[in-house]
Amino acid sequence: MRARTAGLGCLSFWVATACAGFGQTIPDAWLRVAPGPEEAKSIVAGAERHGWPAMARASRSGALEAYARGGWQAASAWADVARWAGADADPKAPAAKGAPFVPPPVWLLADTELSAAYLALAKPEDDRAAAVRILGELRSRDRAGFDRYGSLALAIALVYDRPPPREWPHWQVTDEALPNRLPLPGEAFDYFVELDRSGGSLHRLAELEAAELRFVVDLAAPLGELLWVRERVRTPLAKLDETYGLVRYRYDRIAAQAYVWPGATYTLDEILGQGGICVDQGYFATQAGKARGVPTLLFGGAGRDGRHAWFGYLGPGRRWRMDAGRYEEQRYVIGTAMDPQTWGDISDHELAFLSEGFRREKNAREAAVHARFAGWLLADGKKREAEAAARAAVRLERRELAGWDVLLKLLPEPGPARETLAREAAAGLTSYPELNSRYMGVVIESLTARGEGEEAERLGRELARRFATERGDLSVAEVARQLDLAKTKPVEEQMRLYRSLLRRFGPGAGAAMWDEVVRPFASRMVLSAQFGPAREALVIARSSLIEAGGSQLDTELRAAEKALRQAEQLAR
Repeated sequence: MRARTAGLGCLSFWVATACAGFGQTIPDAWLRVAPGPEEAKSIVAGAERHGWPAMARASRSGALEAYARGGWQAASAWADVARWAGADADPKAPAAKGAPFVPPPVWLLADTELSAAYLALAKPEDDRAAAVRILGELRSRDRAGFDRYGSLALAIALVYDRPPPREWPHWQVTDEALPNRLPLPGEAFDYFVELDRSGGSLHRLAELEAAELRFVVDLAAPLGELLWVRERVRTPLAKLDETYGLVRYRYDRIAAQAYVWPGATYTLDEILGQGGICVDQGYFATQAGKARGVPTLLFGGAGRDGRHAWFGYLGPGRRWRMDAGRYEEQRYVIGTAMDPQTWGDISDHELAFLSEGFRREKNAREAAVHARFAGWLLADGKKREAEAAARAAVRLERRELAGWDVLLKLLPEPGPARETLAREAAAGLTSYPELNSRYMGVVIESLTARGEGEEAERLGRELARRFATERGDLSVAEVARQLDLAKTKPVEEQMRLYRSLLRRFGPGAGAAMWDEVVRPFASRMVLSAQFGPAREALVIARSSLIEAGGSQLDTELRAAEKALRQAEQLAR
């Protein structure tokens, strides 16, 4: 303890000299330990005296020195201090991009576990000031509950820091019927603490991570409705998918193309009593799950002849099930869900990573530290050290994407070296088709940039063919990428490629191919006044994609044909 205090005794002096431009060395005792309560007080006091930018430089430099000496755990803790102080990746820009600087409170710096959990999940979209304020309010509200349910409090802070967008929880209900607002943070915290303590939760909430709990605290239904549905729906966790089918399907609304909820209010009681279409079934199931402490997501997807909604949930063994109510025979090949932390789409690999829980393992935690320092070293222009740190990250954990991304930044120019590296990353991520496709896309783009168009096309078709059966969304995305890469070529060549791709990959791809390929391609032709190719594109699409007249996709294609005729008439 004496050595620890000695190290801290130099902290204020070191911050002052760092601010003045001197190169004072941090004592070894300081670099070997993580900050605790006393250190947190010294950090805040030093920052108040010398300014947070000086503290950012000091703690960042100290973290880098600790990392260079091999003490990755202490280095990680001091890197967290540096990030709170504002020295993220760029030491010359201590404040976050475009966001006001938020000084960390002493109690949060001292709680290294909660601090690390927050920074591990932090994203550019977060409102740090609001999140820190919410954490402080929840801590003051119920200190015992906060100490036990810190991850729950963190999840609420990350989700409730910004209001949800208009399209949340889905666009097929009016604002008047369901105002898109979250409950107050304290009310949500009290609800889930009571739920868990009373034994009413299907998951032990104190054992879940904030990353998982984000998908349980994003409550669209009022708390009173959650209490009602807790009593009404008693489905066990292993059969939670059955809650989707509790809502009677309203075929009459589909026939009338009444896709928006027709009622003046949108309560769980009404949905269950009156029935609804797929989005109402999915909404009911997600809220019924959240009401009982189950993380859930509402998915929307494109299938052979229309669009569909289903839900996913964290099932037994903390494994995600993503296809409850998905209707496999329709091959809904693109499914998107909203991340309540960012209010943007969440990727498949993010959900897979959550389900696997590998980030809790020692190797993964150490890999994340190496990747963090690789980014800092690259920002400092230390390319050799950055490469070594990034290599250490991906050796320990191939799923540490930040490590691969640093390595690719070190090889920014198209060429064989960049392609070899991207292939290596793709090969290590074959279990994650989305990521495999991403890094193989780097290979294709590099080949195209250096004039190897034929090989790039061949590789693109191979990817589209590989994903066509199980991941049609990636197959469609690859088709779209090939057409996008060809957009500078003559129209005749673009049409040749379009015909070939639609003939090979169109059948069975349905609405996904329409959304991602046909409609953008036809629109591009119309904007350049290429009405003949646009008309041919729609004819080919009709023969390749439409399986039944009167379907939702058939209706949209007919509308596009009508719009094309009108555009041609206006151009005459």
